[in-house]
Amino acid sequence: MGDLIKFILILTFEIPAIFVSILIFFHFAVHYKSRSKLKNHGWFILLLVNFIQLTIDLPMPMSFYYINRIWPKTNAYCVWWTWFEFSLNTIGLFLMSWISIQRHLFIFYPQTIFGNTWKKWILHILPIILCLSWTPLFYFIIVVLSPYCVTIWDFNSVICGIPCYFTANFIGQFDFIFNIAFPVMIIMFANVTLIIRVIYQKRSRHQTIHWQRHRRMVLQLWIVSSLYMACWLPMTITQLIQITLMPSFMIDQLETILFIVYFTPLLLPIICLSVLPELLTKIRSFI
Repeated sequence: MGDLIKFILILTFEIPAIFVSILIFFHFAVHYKSRSKLKNHGWFILLLVNFIQLTIDLPMPMSFYYINRIWPKTNAYCVWWTWFEFSLNTIGLFLMSWISIQRHLFIFYPQTIFGNTWKKWILHILPIILCLSWTPLFYFIIVVLSPYCVTIWDFNSVICGIPCYFTANFIGQFDFIFNIAFPVMIIMFANVTLIIRVIYQKRSRHQTIHWQRHRRMVLQLWIVSSLYMACWLPMTITQLIQITLMPSFMIDQLETILFIVYFTPLLLPIICLSVLPELLTKIRSFI
């Protein structure tokens, strides 16, 4: 896939993604009921992080794909781009994994979250804070401070090539396993088990959940999480095989596989409309 095609693809999806994101933010701003629901807080923060990625991060690879070189050619720019993009990507993964886990609590243990203030703090607010702070701090240490090695940046490669910590086996493998593979597996496992649990409870004689009430929540989560699995699983599986079994596995296709990850922020706002049926209804009526 040529760089110009990649530029056109990102630009084509980015414009509607930004527009839809603004519509969603406006909806939250004027509708107290939507923004006050605990189940919507995770989606709102995920979309806010995603909007930052759309407007600040994605223009950097777009610039590279358009002019076929890094500009400006400075180490500081490469450090900033790497830290910023790595942080936003993994924040999104951790937020999505926590949203997937939290849906189990909303459906099967609602009183666990709604019971009192300290439970709400521990099971709702604190995990979101950790999702937002862990990877920016981690990448600040290993990319910005870089105490383990000195990176020689490649000004002819997207995101300036790879940071030097990738070659440090322990740090590089820890980053991939904990910050990428782990949340991707959590997203997949949490969604599969959620569907199994809901179906089991629906068929059980002693139903403890109301299927009609929670069916939409399950479907919404599955739709959004499917985007993350579709964009991140190919890269996760490929790099896992490269690390453990075959270093040259899919090496010629790796650049395209990594490019697919950019479709997560590009498609997320449009797919998240399913989480806000009231807004989707208004858009349809307006059209």
